[in-house]
Amino acid sequence: MSLRCVSRTSGLAGRLIVRSARLTDHDAIREVVRAAYQQYEPVTGSELFSRYIADLLDFERHSRHGQLIVAELDGAVRGSGAFYPDVSVQGLGWPRGWAGGRALAVHPEARGHGVAQALLAAAECLARHHGAPVFALHTASFMTTAIALYDRLGYRRAPEFDRDLGAFLGLAAQATFRSVAYVRDLSADQPGTSSADETRLATAAQA
Repeated sequence: MSLRCVSRTSGLAGRLIVRSARLTDHDAIREVVRAAYQQYEPVTGSELFSRYIADLLDFERHSRHGQLIVAELDGAVRGSGAFYPDVSVQGLGWPRGWAGGRALAVHPEARGHGVAQALLAAAECLARHHGAPVFALHTASFMTTAIALYDRLGYRRAPEFDRDLGAFLGLAAQATFRSVAYVRDLSADQPGTSSADETRLATAAQA
Protein backbone atom coordinates (compact mmCIF):
# COMPACT_ATOMS: atom_id res chain seq x y z
CA MET A 1 0.00 0.00 0.00
CA SER A 2 1.37 3.40 -0.95
CA LEU A 3 2.70 5.26 2.05
CA ARG A 4 0.64 8.23 0.87
CA CYS A 5 -2.51 6.19 1.48
CA VAL A 6 -1.68 5.02 4.99
CA SER A 7 -3.80 6.89 7.52
CA ARG A 8 -2.85 7.45 11.16
CA THR A 9 -5.10 9.61 13.31
CA SER A 10 -6.11 9.93 16.95
CA GLY A 11 -9.47 10.98 18.32
CA LEU A 12 -11.96 10.32 21.06
CA ALA A 13 -12.39 6.72 19.90
CA GLY A 14 -8.64 6.08 20.04
CA ARG A 15 -5.85 5.70 17.49
CA LEU A 16 -7.11 4.75 14.02
CA ILE A 17 -4.68 3.33 11.44
CA VAL A 18 -5.54 2.18 7.90
CA ARG A 19 -2.89 -0.03 6.32
CA SER A 20 -2.34 -3.04 4.05
CA ALA A 21 -3.47 -6.33 5.51
CA ARG A 22 -1.00 -9.04 6.45
CA LEU A 23 -1.55 -12.80 6.39
CA THR A 24 -1.69 -12.69 10.17
CA ASP A 25 -4.74 -10.37 9.90
CA HIS A 26 -6.93 -12.89 8.08
CA ASP A 27 -8.55 -14.39 11.17
CA ALA A 28 -9.37 -10.92 12.47
CA ILE A 29 -10.81 -9.91 9.08
CA ARG A 30 -13.04 -13.00 9.08
CA GLU A 31 -14.31 -12.03 12.53
CA VAL A 32 -15.00 -8.46 11.41
CA VAL A 33 -16.82 -9.49 8.22
CA ARG A 34 -18.97 -12.10 9.95
CA ALA A 35 -19.86 -9.73 12.78
CA ALA A 36 -20.65 -6.89 10.37
CA TYR A 37 -22.88 -8.92 8.04
CA GLN A 38 -24.53 -11.38 10.46
CA GLN A 39 -27.51 -9.06 10.96
CA TYR A 40 -28.53 -9.61 7.32
CA GLU A 41 -28.95 -13.40 7.41
CA PRO A 42 -32.62 -13.20 8.51
CA VAL A 43 -33.24 -10.85 5.57
CA THR A 44 -31.47 -12.86 2.86
CA GLY A 45 -32.07 -16.42 4.04
CA SER A 46 -29.32 -18.88 4.87
CA GLU A 47 -28.45 -20.06 1.34
CA LEU A 48 -27.91 -16.61 -0.15
CA PHE A 49 -26.18 -15.43 3.02
CA SER A 50 -23.69 -18.31 3.06
CA ARG A 51 -22.76 -17.66 -0.58
CA TYR A 52 -22.49 -13.94 0.05
CA ILE A 53 -20.16 -14.41 3.01
CA ALA A 54 -18.03 -16.89 1.07
CA ASP A 55 -17.63 -14.31 -1.71
CA LEU A 56 -16.68 -11.55 0.73
CA LEU A 57 -14.14 -13.81 2.44
CA ASP A 58 -12.47 -15.00 -0.76
CA PHE A 59 -9.08 -13.64 0.29
CA GLU A 60 -7.25 -15.51 -2.46
CA ARG A 61 -9.27 -13.75 -5.17
CA HIS A 62 -9.07 -10.35 -3.48
CA SER A 63 -5.30 -10.67 -3.09
CA ARG A 64 -4.75 -12.00 -6.62
CA HIS A 65 -6.57 -9.09 -8.26
CA GLY A 66 -5.95 -6.37 -5.69
CA GLN A 67 -5.14 -5.98 -2.04
CA LEU A 68 -6.80 -6.25 1.34
CA ILE A 69 -6.71 -3.24 3.64
CA VAL A 70 -7.59 -3.05 7.32
CA ALA A 71 -8.43 -0.38 9.86
CA GLU A 72 -6.98 -0.77 13.33
CA LEU A 73 -8.63 0.99 16.24
CA ASP A 74 -6.33 1.09 19.26
CA GLY A 75 -4.32 -1.81 17.85
CA ALA A 76 -7.25 -4.13 17.05
CA VAL A 77 -8.52 -4.77 13.51
CA ARG A 78 -12.04 -3.34 13.45
CA GLY A 79 -12.57 -2.74 9.74
CA SER A 80 -11.52 -4.20 6.41
CA GLY A 81 -12.03 -4.03 2.68
CA ALA A 82 -10.57 -5.09 -0.66
CA PHE A 83 -9.15 -2.64 -3.20
CA TYR A 84 -9.16 -3.57 -6.91
CA PRO A 85 -6.99 -1.45 -9.26
CA ASP A 86 -9.07 -2.84 -12.16
CA VAL A 87 -12.58 -3.50 -10.89
CA SER A 88 -13.71 -5.11 -14.17
CA VAL A 89 -12.23 -8.42 -12.94
CA GLN A 90 -15.06 -8.70 -10.41
CA GLY A 91 -17.37 -9.81 -13.24
CA LEU A 92 -20.06 -7.27 -12.39
CA GLY A 93 -19.93 -5.30 -15.63
CA TRP A 94 -17.64 -2.46 -14.61
CA PRO A 95 -15.51 -0.95 -17.43
CA ARG A 96 -11.85 -1.92 -17.65
CA GLY A 97 -9.51 0.61 -16.10
CA TRP A 98 -11.86 1.70 -13.32
CA ALA A 99 -10.76 0.96 -9.76
CA GLY A 100 -13.11 -0.32 -7.11
CA GLY A 101 -13.79 -1.80 -3.73
CA ARG A 102 -15.32 -4.94 -2.34
CA ALA A 103 -16.25 -6.41 1.04
CA LEU A 104 -16.20 -3.23 3.10
CA ALA A 105 -16.88 -4.20 6.71
CA VAL A 106 -16.80 -2.50 10.11
CA HIS A 107 -17.21 -4.41 13.35
CA PRO A 108 -20.47 -3.37 15.07
CA GLU A 109 -18.54 -2.29 18.17
CA ALA A 110 -16.51 0.18 16.07
CA ARG A 111 -19.34 1.83 14.16
CA GLY A 112 -19.72 5.57 14.41
CA HIS A 113 -15.98 6.24 14.71
CA GLY A 114 -15.16 7.02 11.06
CA VAL A 115 -13.75 3.58 10.26
CA ALA A 116 -15.73 3.08 7.03
CA GLN A 117 -14.91 6.60 5.84
CA ALA A 118 -11.20 6.05 6.51
CA LEU A 119 -11.20 2.77 4.57
CA LEU A 120 -12.99 4.39 1.63
CA ALA A 121 -10.63 7.36 1.65
CA ALA A 122 -7.63 5.01 1.59
CA ALA A 123 -9.13 3.01 -1.30
CA GLU A 124 -9.82 6.20 -3.26
CA CYS A 125 -6.25 7.33 -2.59
CA LEU A 126 -4.96 4.03 -3.99
CA ALA A 127 -7.23 4.43 -7.03
CA ARG A 128 -5.78 7.86 -7.74
CA HIS A 129 -2.23 6.58 -7.49
CA HIS A 130 -3.11 3.83 -9.97
CA GLY A 131 -4.40 6.47 -12.37
CA ALA A 132 -8.01 5.25 -12.35
CA PRO A 133 -10.61 7.78 -13.55
CA VAL A 134 -13.41 6.29 -11.43
CA PHE A 135 -13.74 4.45 -8.12
CA ALA A 136 -16.71 2.05 -8.17
CA LEU A 137 -18.44 -0.29 -5.75
CA HIS A 138 -21.61 -2.25 -5.12
CA THR A 139 -23.65 -2.59 -1.97
CA ALA A 140 -26.73 -4.71 -1.40
CA SER A 141 -30.18 -3.14 -1.58
CA PHE A 142 -30.98 -4.28 1.96
CA MET A 143 -27.94 -2.48 3.41
CA THR A 144 -29.71 0.81 4.00
CA THR A 145 -27.05 2.16 6.37
CA ALA A 146 -24.32 1.65 3.76
CA ILE A 147 -26.49 3.27 1.09
CA ALA A 148 -27.02 6.29 3.33
CA LEU A 149 -23.26 6.51 3.93
CA TYR A 150 -22.41 6.52 0.21
CA ASP A 151 -25.09 9.13 -0.45
CA ARG A 152 -23.74 11.31 2.37
CA LEU A 153 -20.15 10.99 1.13
CA GLY A 154 -21.12 12.19 -2.34
CA TYR A 155 -21.01 8.94 -4.29
CA ARG A 156 -23.21 8.91 -7.39
CA ARG A 157 -25.74 6.17 -8.11
CA ALA A 158 -25.01 4.28 -11.32
CA PRO A 159 -28.12 2.12 -11.86
CA GLU A 160 -26.86 0.97 -15.27
CA PHE A 161 -24.39 -1.19 -13.33
CA ASP A 162 -26.91 -2.62 -10.84
CA ARG A 163 -26.94 -6.41 -10.80
CA ASP A 164 -29.06 -9.19 -9.32
CA LEU A 165 -27.17 -10.42 -6.26
CA GLY A 166 -28.58 -13.94 -6.43
CA ALA A 167 -27.62 -14.38 -10.08
CA PHE A 168 -24.09 -13.19 -9.36
CA LEU A 169 -23.83 -15.75 -6.56
CA GLY A 170 -25.12 -18.64 -8.67
CA LEU A 171 -28.81 -18.52 -7.71
CA ALA A 172 -30.00 -17.51 -11.18
CA ALA A 173 -33.37 -19.25 -10.86
CA GLN A 174 -34.20 -17.30 -7.71
CA ALA A 175 -35.05 -13.60 -7.77
CA THR A 176 -33.31 -12.05 -4.80
CA PHE A 177 -31.86 -8.61 -4.08
CA ARG A 178 -30.12 -5.95 -6.10
CA SER A 179 -26.44 -5.15 -5.97
CA VAL A 180 -26.69 -1.38 -6.00
CA ALA A 181 -23.93 0.44 -7.89
CA TYR A 182 -22.16 3.61 -6.77
CA VAL A 183 -19.30 5.52 -8.38
CA ARG A 184 -17.04 8.47 -7.64
CA ASP A 185 -15.50 10.38 -10.54
CA LEU A 186 -11.81 10.82 -9.75
CA SER A 187 -10.95 12.57 -13.01
CA ALA A 188 -12.39 15.78 -11.59
CA ASP A 189 -9.91 15.58 -8.71
CA GLN A 190 -6.35 16.60 -9.29
CA PRO A 191 -3.88 14.06 -7.91
CA GLY A 192 -2.81 15.51 -4.58
CA THR A 193 0.55 15.80 -3.01
CA SER A 194 1.40 13.52 -0.14
CA SER A 195 0.25 16.14 2.35
CA ALA A 196 -3.05 16.67 0.51
CA ASP A 197 -3.77 12.95 0.50
CA GLU A 198 -2.93 12.71 4.17
CA THR A 199 -5.30 15.59 4.94
CA ARG A 200 -8.17 13.85 3.14
CA LEU A 201 -7.45 10.57 4.91
CA ALA A 202 -7.19 12.23 8.30
CA THR A 203 -10.45 14.10 7.78
CA ALA A 204 -12.24 10.87 6.86
CA ALA A 205 -10.80 9.00 9.81
CA GLN A 206 -12.02 11.64 12.24
CA ALA A 207 -15.52 11.89 10.72
